[in-house]
Amino acid sequence: MILKEFFDYYFQQVDEDVLKIFQDLLPSRENLADAYAEMFSRNDEESIAFLFEFYHTTRKLRETNPGQAILFNTHDNICFPFFVNYIWQVINKEQKEMIYRYTGTCNLDEIINCFNNDIKLRNWFRQEIGVYLGQEDLFNLNEIVSLQNFSSGGEYSFLKYVYPHVQKMQGRVLDAGCGAGFATLIMSQYMDVYSVDACRARLERAMALSNMMNNGHKDVFPQLIKLIEEELGLMEVYCEFPLADELLHGCATPAAFSHGSIDSLPFENDFFDMINCLDVIEHTYNPAAIVAEFSRVLKPGGRVFVTAPTKYGEAEQRIFEDRDGVMFPAMLHMHHFEPASLTALFADNGFREIELSPFDCVKWEDFSSVVDFSPTSNMAAELKIQPAQEVALQIFAIYEKK
Repeated sequence: MILKEFFDYYFQQVDEDVLKIFQDLLPSRENLADAYAEMFSRNDEESIAFLFEFYHTTRKLRETNPGQAILFNTHDNICFPFFVNYIWQVINKEQKEMIYRYTGTCNLDEIINCFNNDIKLRNWFRQEIGVYLGQEDLFNLNEIVSLQNFSSGGEYSFLKYVYPHVQKMQGRVLDAGCGAGFATLIMSQYMDVYSVDACRARLERAMALSNMMNNGHKDVFPQLIKLIEEELGLMEVYCEFPLADELLHGCATPAAFSHGSIDSLPFENDFFDMINCLDVIEHTYNPAAIVAEFSRVLKPGGRVFVTAPTKYGEAEQRIFEDRDGVMFPAMLHMHHFEPASLTALFADNGFREIELSPFDCVKWEDFSSVVDFSPTSNMAAELKIQPAQEVALQIFAIYEKK
């Protein structure tokens, strides 16, 4: 539903030349917003071909005309009023009263203008209201975030840390927060895959790619890998992917897909031999409930492969949030973990640590220069108390159910 609302808004607001770009992608459609919402809800080959064109086109638009591009959490962008209007519908009366007092007005258009022009107001909103969004609000906003990238960002972590293990495993695997299904496709050559995601748009593209693979239509995968490489490069994740023929050389079993939250899984106890959960847990409302579900559905001796951002990743996030004045946590990261706290979370639910590896490391001098940009002097001072040669922005870990 939110995608239809968004496209209705967006196509009414963009300049005519930008509107024509999107009309050319789906020509001869009487209602363009309906056509786009419908295309993002499909899981067939035609929709995948469209999505490749859509994401290439929108990436170029972000480079040439960012003010008119589809962007989330950016105040000087045409989409910004949509998000303020959306959040206005879901916050409570007390929170609205706080905004009235801060802005000095009860008029929503004037409030939007205040948010657009006042970085302190945006930072205040994020710290006082934005960080307390409910799970359903996060799910809805993530549907819009999915319009910015085809992939979900965990592909590199999967290839480097999980793929070598998957090739030696058998049985059932849960792809928890499967995104566009990159890991699902590869794991389905070795194990029976059950994939769950709360983002309907990403789940549909994962289903489409899985169907194409099972039907022997693998010619699309070199394009897929090229698109993911381009997107990861824009995210400053630099890696070289294997060729599609190397990754997708075996016969795949059909994956089973479910739409929903991973804190309430539709599977019986002791069902899985492995769980893959990369770049997911930090986006969730209640990580403890998720790990409890993992413990329930995983067999004794089964393993969870997980990544999570560290306090240094959090510090970098907070610095750029404050500098840019974003209204929502960057990338909708709601949680960060230290090695000890992540291990404790799993230990409380019957797991033991098998491996824990910090990664996405930054040289101290480079990280320190970023910290210097922090508007919060206390943060900069605290982070510099214990300098090291390098800091890790993320953690990869393997936990085994006892």
